[in-house]
Amino acid sequence: MLDRCDFMGKYENLNNKLNKYLRLATFPVGIKLLEDSKHLDDIKFLKKPEHKIALCQIFSYARYYGWTMGCTKEDNLCPLAGISIGFEESYKLYEEGSFFIGRYNETKEAAKKTTATIPKLPYNQYSAIVSGTLGRIDFEPDLILIWGNSAQIMRIIQGYLWKRGGRVSMTTFCDGVCADTISNAMLTGDLQIAFPCLGDRRYGMAKDSDLIASIPIDIIDEIIDGMEETHKAGTRYPIPYQVSTPEFFVKLKKQLDKVKKN
Repeated sequence: MLDRCDFMGKYENLNNKLNKYLRLATFPVGIKLLEDSKHLDDIKFLKKPEHKIALCQIFSYARYYGWTMGCTKEDNLCPLAGISIGFEESYKLYEEGSFFIGRYNETKEAAKKTTATIPKLPYNQYSAIVSGTLGRIDFEPDLILIWGNSAQIMRIIQGYLWKRGGRVSMTTFCDGVCADTISNAMLTGDLQIAFPCLGDRRYGMAKDSDLIASIPIDIIDEIIDGMEETHKAGTRYPIPYQVSTPEFFVKLKKQLDKVKKN
């Protein structure tokens, strides 16, 4: 069993490797779901929100500022996040598509179809969630979340496919990103690629260029190994640009040389 110092050393090492191959603008984030919110008290340097917040905001505190943030089901204001991670029980009005009619879908039938596709963890299985900068956490995360540009997320996918081969598929309706990055990742135990949703952009400071990779902890070493091997093979980030002769300047130099001779 790892003690806290072992945990911090292990995940600091993972953090360093991710940044070596990805050069991330914000910290990778470790996420853990807790069955009993009392276990938040066992986490070192934990900050708790003074006011109710949207779930995505605790991830932003971790990735931008390096804070370890805890959120209980009572702290969370986002109803879609609450249902998707099992903090709140689904209800008839929600199942009928009431969240999305006139917002993302024209008809009740379309909204109901959208609602049915949203992954959900079992109700009341978890009562809290903790989010912390990967290199500083003293708990074992369930998931590692990474916000990055398309080239950085490409490198994660390439690392994932190094041994497996094939392709990576993603499904989205571009809202409720916590359902994709938390719930679906927990349910499948597999890499998830997602777009930040409106809430993550409005309240969580996600950038226009961001994509999100959610990596279950059990496969992080495989992905890092794959990034290392593909890095050795020449596929790297930042992408090495091809150096070529700028023909415009060749032509311009010839013209200038001609003028100078006259």
